[in-house]
Amino acid sequence: MVADELKLSRSGITIEALPQCSGVYRFYDDNGVLLYIGKSVDIRSRVAQHFNEGRKPGRHQRLISQLHRIDCELTAGEIGALLAENAAIKAEVPLFNRRQRRLRKLWTIMLAESESGFVNPIALDFAPSGDRSIDTFGLYANKHRVIATLQNLARDHALCLRVMGLDRGTGPCFQYQLGHCDGACMGEESAESHNTRLADQLSQQRIVAWPFNGPVLLREHTIRPADYQPEEQFHLVDQWAWFGSFDSTEAATTALQTATPTAFDRDAYRLIYSAIFRGRVSLLDGRRGVEIANPLLSGFEQAS
Repeated sequence: MVADELKLSRSGITIEALPQCSGVYRFYDDNGVLLYIGKSVDIRSRVAQHFNEGRKPGRHQRLISQLHRIDCELTAGEIGALLAENAAIKAEVPLFNRRQRRLRKLWTIMLAESESGFVNPIALDFAPSGDRSIDTFGLYANKHRVIATLQNLARDHALCLRVMGLDRGTGPCFQYQLGHCDGACMGEESAESHNTRLADQLSQQRIVAWPFNGPVLLREHTIRPADYQPEEQFHLVDQWAWFGSFDSTEAATTALQTATPTAFDRDAYRLIYSAIFRGRVSLLDGRRGVEIANPLLSGFEQAS
């Protein structure tokens, strides 16, 4: 369903007229200015909350007082709503949504093993598009923040900047002399132990290598679709970038033929990874439309 298919002017807005299903909604003022973009698994209930919150002085009251029209874009489920909302807020910049700044250039951390067997974290220019063939860790505005993060990790978790390649010299490192290093630089801690601790600290920031041979479709299905709601949707994803949601595999594969490179988006990555990791979608090969195995699902089952 496209946004134009359901429009309610303020004079005709009633909570009962809103759909009780997943989707993205937009609030406009009487001049057509976009005020707010939101998402919910139950649009009617969520908009009712906006109206209730608008009775109290503050931000919501200012928002509701300007509301003239509501447009709704229905999705087959929550994942499609989350992806669409994330992209729309960044592209359309509504007045009342929290500003989400896109950084033009990003840095990340790559791990490489040194000749001594210790893993060295290396600051790497993070390309906005392209193959994600290796795991990397974190996204940073500049190289200085990468170094500062690693220095803080070393200080807080007794890691050694010397064996990590971030402190030149010989003999005990400065942090060891202060009692803040467990002694990897003095042979008092093994490379295996040090590498494990470093990996544990970076794991929460991991950007997983793309685990497929090409683009995939995330199939999302609803058992009892509401009026105008698609029964199923196919979210086209490649290298963790979202290329849009489609009502059929044919539409998605057609779009793939003309798709232009899409920049990596950290929020979209988290949404897509979570959906696959938790097995909330079935997966299809993006070019052939046939089902494929989920390489991340077994990891979640083991963790839970």
